[in-house]
Amino acid sequence: MVQKERLMLKLLFVMCSAFLLWSSDAYSTQIIETDKAPKIIVVPESWDFGKITESKTETHNFEVKNIGSAPLTIKGVTTSCGCISASLLSLEIGPDETATLKVDVAPQQINSQGKIKRQVYIESNDPKEPLKTVPIFLEMNTVTDFQKPSERVFEPKPISKVKPPPKISSRKLHSLVKSGREVIILDVREENEYIGKHIPDAIWFPKSKFDKDSLEALKKLEGINKKTRVVAYCGAGHRSNYVAKKLREAGYNAYNLDGVSFWEKENLPLIRGPKLPPSEEPAIIHLEEAYENYYLLFKDVVWIDVRDTEDYKRGHIKKALGIPLSEIEARLNEIPKDKEIVFYCEGTWDGGSCEASRSAGRILIKKGYKQGNIKVFEDGYGAWKNTGYPVEKETLKGGIDAH
Repeated sequence: MVQKERLMLKLLFVMCSAFLLWSSDAYSTQIIETDKAPKIIVVPESWDFGKITESKTETHNFEVKNIGSAPLTIKGVTTSCGCISASLLSLEIGPDETATLKVDVAPQQINSQGKIKRQVYIESNDPKEPLKTVPIFLEMNTVTDFQKPSERVFEPKPISKVKPPPKISSRKLHSLVKSGREVIILDVREENEYIGKHIPDAIWFPKSKFDKDSLEALKKLEGINKKTRVVAYCGAGHRSNYVAKKLREAGYNAYNLDGVSFWEKENLPLIRGPKLPPSEEPAIIHLEEAYENYYLLFKDVVWIDVRDTEDYKRGHIKKALGIPLSEIEARLNEIPKDKEIVFYCEGTWDGGSCEASRSAGRILIKKGYKQGNIKVFEDGYGAWKNTGYPVEKETLKGGIDAH
């Protein structure tokens, strides 16, 4: 009997030991599986192109390595400005494998002088570093003899001889590009809008600089054959209509795109910058709430029209201030920090979406304005006027005509 009990105890001990060993192996396997993850590194970590000139495109190749233990999936490659393009030859990089990141700098699209810093962003499935930033440095030589006023490439024709720019749909433009047809695409929005998202291969050509006959903007037209199709775009075709018309006056074969908002609705490819966290995004309000609450009920509200000055003069929401998006940062002293601010632009009533007002809201939040005080009336002036809500415009004598 005693011998039998000893045998049973030995058997029990063996079973417990086996269970403990199995549990330990399972736990180790779990740890190994948990630790399996990709890890991205870029060699070199940054690059300085040194001094560059306007006439030559500069290129550098980086190595993107996966030093992790699982496949690295590249979700997107974007840049901080239109002067830099970046492409990765492989979007799936196995453990211990390498892919080439090609970075091109187009000096003719740079609107600054001296030492400049830009970034390339690589979005991947690396759990610890989902957005890898690669700093790019360069120095532009000072332009001293670009063009004298009498030699400018932009010579408008008499307005009476110029027809309105023809419109082109996003689907049609994409079809032209995909078929290999030569098309020059100009993004006429502000820089923060361009960085947020833009059509692939689009040149940043801001209307705000074009308005002022900026040489930095005009020099981007150099070398473009006037017979080549040039397509200008903004959010919903309002700002780009002006640019396309001016280009037609200068003899260019210019078209006005329906807008990047329509392009996005068609699920066509876009280059996207880093997504802003919710804490940096303004709140969106719509027509009924905007009118009933922020126009009629609440008293400490400042309405700001961020469209161009000429659009503002032709008609705006009654009592709204007119501060174009391109002037927001320079005129912050006119925007109180202790009141609620409602931005609006042309809006979404015609099916598109003008995002200038959203960009203005982001600027204020970044400048320290309380996020809860910044609102964007997304439906915009078009919907407001179409509904019959109060608007006013400047008269020829500089007065105000309200109705």
